Amino acid sequence: MGFQFQSVAAVGSLLTTDLKITHAELGALIGVYLLPGVIFAIPGGWLGKRFGDKQVVLTGLLLMTFGGVLFALSVTYQMMFIGRLISGLGAVLLNVLVTKMVADWFAEFRIEIAMGILISSWPLGIAVALMSMGPLEELLGLRYAFLVPAILCAIAFFLVCSIYSNSPDTSETTKESFIPTKAKLTNYEVWGVFLSGCVWCLYNIAFILPLSFGPEYLVTKGIALTSAGATVSLASWLIIPALPMGAWIAERIGRPDLTIIATFVTAASLIWMIPISNFYIIIFAALGLVFGPAGGLIMALPSQVLSKENRAIGMGIFFTIYYLGMAILPVIAGYVQDFTGSPSAPFILAGISLLIAIVTLVSFRMIQVRQL
Repeated sequence: MGFQFQSVAAVGSLLTTDLKITHAELGALIGVYLLPGVIFAIPGGWLGKRFGDKQVVLTGLLLMTFGGVLFALSVTYQMMFIGRLISGLGAVLLNVLVTKMVADWFAEFRIEIAMGILISSWPLGIAVALMSMGPLEELLGLRYAFLVPAILCAIAFFLVCSIYSNSPDTSETTKESFIPTKAKLTNYEVWGVFLSGCVWCLYNIAFILPLSFGPEYLVTKGIALTSAGATVSLASWLIIPALPMGAWIAERIGRPDLTIIATFVTAASLIWMIPISNFYIIIFAALGLVFGPAGGLIMALPSQVLSKENRAIGMGIFFTIYYLGMAILPVIAGYVQDFTGSPSAPFILAGISLLIAIVTLVSFRMIQVRQL
């Protein structure tokens, strides 16, 4: 999923020059991958309950494969958009249910570290795309380079099909009848997953915007596309060990909120340094390390307010908020860049989103206090 998502942004400078698309259109191609989550994140949880988690994940991987092939073979922007949309629908089903699967296995034991390991697959895919899409384009051409993510989705399909099994206490209980959200979730649970989803969304937006618009920004500074992708990918490579290790350290310290807030403030400062500094390698490397500790801690927030039986539907709401912001804000960032003519606009927005996330985290803790 991470590779397929980032494959477009990794060669964004080629799309804006060779295909003559605007930065807003580039942002739309990036964001539309997550747009289906606004509509299908909650139904994804219901489908998991009705048909089984594994079956829905396999369906998602098939859609990701088909959409990826359609995108690669497209000759118009409209077809590229549709291909990304289909892939994104599959990614929604995959993401919501895989997160729920991990929660089922680890909710009672080291959930923060388990979530840190899970979400490290997202920056891993992003890092590989940033490192490889430029060389793949030079070797194979743009069309065949875009087929590679679809092939990886097909491989993932066969791996999940042959290896994964449901946790012992949920193997059959997931196949239950549809029950409306209003009959299940309390107001406290709804507000809890809403606010935690906002924190997760803003955190990811702040990470994705520099990675999505960073390669093209570095190209405008005279750096070759392959080198620009490699530089920006440092953030993704280094966040991979930083996610589980940071969660482990925060668990030992016992101050999760302080860790998250310190991460947000430091990361915002680093992002705002990108347009005013030439030390790109140091900044992007530092971003990967700084962003890491907060990831697993944020992903653990929904489990702190959701009862076990409401976990699937609650994670659907959580990801609906995430997908809405991730679909809209890249487009806004690209539009602001087109409107102002400033390539630093996405970085400014990324830093601001982290400051808003701090306010949202405080609100989340306030409703927990009121519930006690």
